[in-house]
Amino acid sequence: MAKLIIPLILYFFCFYALKKFIPFLKKISLVDEPSNRGNHNEVTPKGAGIILIPTIILSILLYFYFSNSLESKWLVFVISVSLLFSISLIDDIKNLPTLPRLSVHLICVVLSVFFFKEDIVNYLNNLDIKLFSNIHSYFIFYGFSFVVIFVWLWLINLFNFMDGMDGLTGLQMIFLGLITNFMSLTNQMSQNYQFLSLVILAVFLAFFRLNKPPAKIFLGDSGSIVCGYIAGFILLDTLISSGPFISLLIILLYFISDSTITLIIRIFKKKNIFTAHSGHFYQKSIRSGKSHKTVLNKIIILMLGLTTLSFFAIKFVYFSLILAILFSLTLLIYFNKNSEKNE
Repeated sequence: MAKLIIPLILYFFCFYALKKFIPFLKKISLVDEPSNRGNHNEVTPKGAGIILIPTIILSILLYFYFSNSLESKWLVFVISVSLLFSISLIDDIKNLPTLPRLSVHLICVVLSVFFFKEDIVNYLNNLDIKLFSNIHSYFIFYGFSFVVIFVWLWLINLFNFMDGMDGLTGLQMIFLGLITNFMSLTNQMSQNYQFLSLVILAVFLAFFRLNKPPAKIFLGDSGSIVCGYIAGFILLDTLISSGPFISLLIILLYFISDSTITLIIRIFKKKNIFTAHSGHFYQKSIRSGKSHKTVLNKIIILMLGLTTLSFFAIKFVYFSLILAILFSLTLLIYFNKNSEKNE
């Protein structure tokens, strides 16, 4: 019963706290100003993460305190989320250089992977890797860890890149919470994720009400960066525990495909990948004249399809993954074609 009542309390708390917080953000000028590369024409407060992320941190700490089951990886989860929130909040206020921000991202991810070490070793030992039979396990472990760190860092930053449209990041976190909750309810994931998923659903449903088109408040880096870390944490833990990794990967495919293909295109065109831009497919569609609501509705349709495929992936793993990739690419092509017509 507590697992249902607590999320309800969190939902109403976050919604009303955010509503009251909006005038304060305007007063201290913590706002997103309209710019040539932006997708908005009005000054809008940013900093919803200041309410949402501490709520998530406190909820998780209280859950583990009362259940008396705090594992080291969850302690690292809380520490990393706190560090990422802090550096990103400073960045929201002062616009920090790239190096200190990425350094903290790297520290948090490396620390997290270190505390997953035993699980990673067990996962690799259980794999039948005949191709690497002549390679020392030491190199296999560090090679795998390097890939995990790189992908996790990319996931953290792609959430930040994709947080440029009304309702988009909130929508992604809601669907991630739904799938995680279903998988934990059906005992395919640790029961700890049932509570985490309910907290995610509660706080981001509250945020979505105020961030859907037309947005009254934005998440800010203090929220989007942490969202990427949380998604990476869930994916890694699910992978190395032989859980429904593909199901969770599928629900993140739109974010991953849009941001990754956009990055590849920018590298191909020899553009600076560290500078802000408006080259994402959803951004192109908005800048061609489509409203935030129209573009978001298209993404919602895709997310509903990806949700269905996430369920199918429990039994039909690769078939569901291939279909999910095709659906995601189809939407990107649609956005691109429509933007070309209006140029």
